[in-house]
Amino acid sequence: MISDTIAFLTSSHSPYDDRIFYHLAKSLSKFYKISIISSTIDISKSVDNIKITGFDWNELPKNKKVNLFYNYLIESKPNIIISSEPLPIIAAYKYKKTRKEKIRIIYDITEWYPSKKNIEGLYYPKRIIIFFKLLFSNLFISSLCNGFIFGEYYKSVPYRILFPFKKWEIITYFPKLDYIKYKKAKLKKNYICLGYSGRISTEKGIKNIIEVAKAIKRKKPELAVKIKIIGWFINIKDKDEFIMLCSKVQNIQIEILERQDFEIFSEKLQNIDIFLDLRKDDFENQRCLPIKLFYYAGCGRPAIYTNLKAIRREVNVSQFGYLVNPMNTDVISDYIINYIYNPFLYYRHCINARKLAEKKYNWQNIEPTLFKFIKKFK
Repeated sequence: MISDTIAFLTSSHSPYDDRIFYHLAKSLSKFYKISIISSTIDISKSVDNIKITGFDWNELPKNKKVNLFYNYLIESKPNIIISSEPLPIIAAYKYKKTRKEKIRIIYDITEWYPSKKNIEGLYYPKRIIIFFKLLFSNLFISSLCNGFIFGEYYKSVPYRILFPFKKWEIITYFPKLDYIKYKKAKLKKNYICLGYSGRISTEKGIKNIIEVAKAIKRKKPELAVKIKIIGWFINIKDKDEFIMLCSKVQNIQIEILERQDFEIFSEKLQNIDIFLDLRKDDFENQRCLPIKLFYYAGCGRPAIYTNLKAIRREVNVSQFGYLVNPMNTDVISDYIINYIYNPFLYYRHCINARKLAEKKYNWQNIEPTLFKFIKKFK
């Protein structure tokens, strides 16, 4: 008999995270009783037959956080536990040892751990010490799991090598198209709106995007150029750098929206003509598949991205955009200007993007793989 209760644990995501709630949990709720336990917000409610509980843990020591996760697991009594981070797995394993029935723990890995953000702001040698401390603790915690879900190929490689006998599956970030409000593209005369969504920082390429907009304006002064940003800052340094960048911009409109609720996110993208993501092409970014790329395709708009190894492996972007050197402002601005003055190419890329989303890069294609994988944990 297939286990009938699944709990999702997360120590850094909202319980309404698009992957956890809107995709994994909602899909599995068709066949299983689902609960989501998050430590990012104090909450207790049911939404679409999914029980959501949580606590705000910012000031709590790690052992108390683990105990709170454990207490919620005792209450929900899951047979399968899917965790998005290492720490809740300790609580899951503690819970597993107290139960007589078979309990299975799955680690849903969508980020590098440790990643550069875990050691950001630290100096040598502390940077190295913390990196290896987090690395070995993550490997130990991974050994406690019965299986892995990976968001993408490259993040799966070390775990598949180190734990060759554990069950695993790649469940990609493709969005469910029901959540994307699609509107056909329409260029305006002498106007272009460039879009970006995500963390606002130099490392994520915001300076490169602004430099591209400035280059377009220099080459074609008759064009009205707008940059629409949907994002957030994670520290004061990022915010101060961005304010300084904007202070040097003239004749370019910059609109900033805060992080949007998932259900209205795609609405805010509809008046953007071309999406840009010009993040640094460092080791970690090269091996990260950007989730937003598939939302942009679903919106039916061209995308210009840093030439990342992870993207090349998964997507033929040439059908609806370009992969570029993020520092090559001249080439990128020429691509955008060519779109404006060659609308046939622009609309062809828009149509291609939407068709690819409908045929290939969507959650409906991924969902059967998820069901099949979960059934392995009997």
